[in-house]
Amino acid sequence: TYRRRAETSTHLRHKMLSRTIRRAAKPATTTRSFERYLNLHEYQSSELMKANGINVPVGIAAHSAKEAIAAAEEIGDAEVVIKSQILAGGRGLGTIWKSVSSGYSYPPPPGMNASCCAPPSATYLQGGVHVIKKEQVEAYANKMLGGTLVTKQSGPEGKPVTTLLMAKKMELVNEMYLSITLDRTTMGPLIVACAKGGTSIEDTAAEDPSWIIKCPVDISKGITKENTKTVVDGLIAGLERMGVASQLKDKKEDAYKQIENLYNMFVKYDCTMVEVNPIAEDPSGLLLAADAKIGFDDNAAFRQQEVFDQGEKNVDQVDPREVAAAEFDLNYVGLDGNIGCMVNGAGLAMATMDIASQKGGEPANFLDVGGSASVKNIKGAFEIITRDPKVKCILVNIFGGIMKCDVIAEGVKQAAAEMDLKIPLVVRLEGTNVAAGNKIIKDANLATLISADDLDDAAEKAVQAIS
Repeated sequence: TYRRRAETSTHLRHKMLSRTIRRAAKPATTTRSFERYLNLHEYQSSELMKANGINVPVGIAAHSAKEAIAAAEEIGDAEVVIKSQILAGGRGLGTIWKSVSSGYSYPPPPGMNASCCAPPSATYLQGGVHVIKKEQVEAYANKMLGGTLVTKQSGPEGKPVTTLLMAKKMELVNEMYLSITLDRTTMGPLIVACAKGGTSIEDTAAEDPSWIIKCPVDISKGITKENTKTVVDGLIAGLERMGVASQLKDKKEDAYKQIENLYNMFVKYDCTMVEVNPIAEDPSGLLLAADAKIGFDDNAAFRQQEVFDQGEKNVDQVDPREVAAAEFDLNYVGLDGNIGCMVNGAGLAMATMDIASQKGGEPANFLDVGGSASVKNIKGAFEIITRDPKVKCILVNIFGGIMKCDVIAEGVKQAAAEMDLKIPLVVRLEGTNVAAGNKIIKDANLATLISADDLDDAAEKAVQAIS
C-alpha cells in the first residue's frame, strides 16, 4: 500500500507541478477553456503527418457502423484494419468491455480481473485493433463503438471508444518503434527508437534496454544528417541482430528524410511527443508511419489554433471533472479515496495528501485552487469534489500569502452555506490574516464546518470525521 501511494504521489507531483507552472506563466483571464497537454487521435495525427511529408497508410475515420461500412467500401480491399481510437497506447493488446444491454456477449479475456474496471454485467472483446474481412465490418464496429478500451496506458478505468479508423491493410515486412519527446537530462528533443516495435515498448525496455536507441538533438542546430544516420543505422543493426530480412539499408536516404520530416513536424507544431508504433518497413524498404500518437504543449495554443481546434473534439477522452475544474481555473485529478482535498499550491497539496494518508485516510483527489479564489471558484471546487460519491469529508488547507486567510475563509463559509453541504468540512488556515480567518470559520454557525489549528490537527479531524 505504501509503495502504491508513493508511486501515485510521484506521478502527481510531476503532473500537477508542471500544470501549476504553466498556469502561473499565463496572463489572468476572466474565462478559461479546458487546457492540458493536448493529444490527437491516430486518425488526426495521420492527417497531420501526411501534410508534412511523412508516409502514412490510407485511412478513414468512422463514428458509426454505417460510416465504417462506407469507409471499407471506399478502401476497396477484401480485408481492412479496424482500429479503436482512444488517447492511450497499447490498443492492440487491450480489452474492450461493454454493458450487457449492447446485445453482444463475449467471455472475459484470460487473466483480466473484470471487477476492477467493468460492471459484473459487462461483455468483452479482446483487442482494440483487428484485421477483418469487409463483410465483418458492421459486426466489429458494433462490438467496438460505445465500448470502453482498457490498455496498459489507459489505466484500469479505460477510455471510451467513440471513433474508429478504417485503414488499408498494408504488407509490412518489419515493425519498429520510434518516438520524439522532450528530455529533462539533455534539456532538448530526444529521438527514441527500437527495432522491436508494434507492441509494448515498455516491456522491451524493461527486459533488455540494449535494444533502445537514444539520440538527443541540439534544439539550436536542428536535426542533422548525423542524427538521422544514428537512428536509421541503429534500426538496421537491430534488425540484423534479430536475424530478419530487410531492404532498409538500400533505402537509407528515404529513411533519413522520414526521420527528418518527423523531427521538423515535432518542432513546427510545438509537440511534446511524437510516437510512431509501429514505424514499419514495406517490401521495398520504405518507412511507413503505420500508427502514431502526437501530443502538443498547450502553451502553444495561440499559434497552433487549427491543431487545438481538432483536439477540442476529443473531450470525451478526459475525466469530466477535470474539464469542469478548468472552467473554474482549478487543477484537479481524481483519486480513489474518501477525503476530498482543496489546497492552494501544488507542493502544499501533495503534502496535504501525504499527511492525510499517514493519519489513516485516503485522498479522493488533488485539487489546487491556485493563488486566488473567489466564492464562485470555491463553490465550484466543492461541487466538483462532492460529485464523487466516495467523498465523505472535505479537507481545506490554505496558506495565505497573496490570498489572504480572511478572504478565503469568507469564501468557504459562503460556499458551504449556499451549497448546504451535508458532509464534514475541515478547514486549516495559515498565513496573512490567519486570526481573522479562523474567527470567521469558528463563528460561521455551520454544523459541518470544523476549524483546525495546524495540518496534523486537520488531517486527524478529517480522518475522525469519516470514522
